[in-house]
Amino acid sequence: MAKCLYCGENPVNHASIWFYGSMDIAFSPLRQKLFFGWFGRKVINNLAELLAWTTFYGLRLLGLVRFNSNIEKIPYKRAKVLLEEAQRRGIEVCEIKPFNLSIDLYQAQIAGKKKIFFGLPRPESIDEAVLDWIDDKSILKQKLAVIGLPVANGKSFRNFREASEYFQTLLKPVVVKPRKGSRGRHTSTFIYNDAQFAEAFKIAKKLCLWVMVEEQLFGDVFRGTVINKQLVGILGGSSPKVTGDGKRTIAQLIEKHNANLALGMQPIKVNPATANYLVRQGYNLNSVLARNQTVTLSEKIGVAYGGTSYDCTPDTHPETKQMILDAAKAVGDPILGFDFMLSDITKSWKIQKAGIIECNGAPFINLHYNPLYGETVNAAKYVWDMMQPPGA
Repeated sequence: MAKCLYCGENPVNHASIWFYGSMDIAFSPLRQKLFFGWFGRKVINNLAELLAWTTFYGLRLLGLVRFNSNIEKIPYKRAKVLLEEAQRRGIEVCEIKPFNLSIDLYQAQIAGKKKIFFGLPRPESIDEAVLDWIDDKSILKQKLAVIGLPVANGKSFRNFREASEYFQTLLKPVVVKPRKGSRGRHTSTFIYNDAQFAEAFKIAKKLCLWVMVEEQLFGDVFRGTVINKQLVGILGGSSPKVTGDGKRTIAQLIEKHNANLALGMQPIKVNPATANYLVRQGYNLNSVLARNQTVTLSEKIGVAYGGTSYDCTPDTHPETKQMILDAAKAVGDPILGFDFMLSDITKSWKIQKAGIIECNGAPFINLHYNPLYGETVNAAKYVWDMMQPPGA
């Protein structure tokens, strides 16, 4: 994909993401009635499954489906950790490649039965209606708010005028982001005024017809992964940042930071998005920060942007862990990744401003492997424990 300032290190095709994400939202009410009512579950879904299997075996007979058991040739990091764990357990697993293309499709031999799955395997007994809305930030917000779990104050909008009027009612700063999407793509933070809001709304619209407008939360972004009702790990991620000494400019502090990188850290990259981000906070690259004053340099988080990643599972307050488990129970799927924000992971979410900002129905379990700081969490173990319980 072509580089995009707003996609960061994870560029996507804007047109296809916009189309599929927007259509997914638009037709969600119809799909819920058509596919997940009695008729849909008993008739339409069975016909769809029959068509899928017929197509698969037809392509296979024509020699248009290939199988790959070499993990090193699979392009997806999530799949690599998943398949490595499967092989350690003696589970036969391979990649399925229609037309010799890698599409994140796999086959595993589990308890004597073949299981074909995209991304991550799930038990047969799951409620597929849940998977239809898991990644919709607006629906998730509504469902969590109803049961008293923390979410940022905000709404979803398609129309700019209505969104702008709502923007005036919110505490500043505000976050503007696509209603569908992940990895912080096309997300703008520190939005204070009308001009900034108009630009942020336009940026978000490039990835989705609907845009989320929310009051901003502060702190690092944390990923809590829940598999089979177990909170398997919590990973923290920080944005690139510099701390002032009362003498150097932000540009000089970035240069100093990049010249003294800790093992595993990536340099902070400066581009037009960096400059715009600083301006929204009232700074520029020539601003001199006071001693011990810290400023973040991007909406994006993680090592790829010059930030950090760290496992904080043992340090997370029990009530915050329970918050994630309660959210997983409310959603009702066995594999979930929740992103949430708060200032201090060691303290309860109840005594600080906190919020769950999104849920991932196909979480990148590989994120829990080899963080910059802290221990690796073998998240794939919990997936296969669910699919093939020990002793089964």
